[in-house]
Amino acid sequence: KHLPIELYLANSGHEVRAKMYFAKSKQLSMLRSVCSHINNLFDGVQKKYEYKMRLVYAHFPINATITNGGGTVELRNFLGEKRVRIVNMLPGVKVEKS
Repeated sequence: KHLPIELYLANSGHEVRAKMYFAKSKQLSMLRSVCSHINNLFDGVQKKYEYKMRLVYAHFPINATITNGGGTVELRNFLGEKRVRIVNMLPGVKVEKS
């Protein structure tokens, strides 16, 4: 269900404002949730975000090789497969071994 919220830019595009008319307490809590979600979106864009992942296996030992200066990962023996899986990273993503 869509929320009855008006979103618009204010101060020549430097602020995002949200309006809701005749709101009860549940609608106000939804409005606060939308505003905090928008704030989190801006924080995620402005600050550098680092995501750490760990490569683990249960039965078949996976062999991962970082190539192309951290731009590509080659996975060998994934689920016991013979083929080599090549994962190309998106622009701006760097893989490094810790």
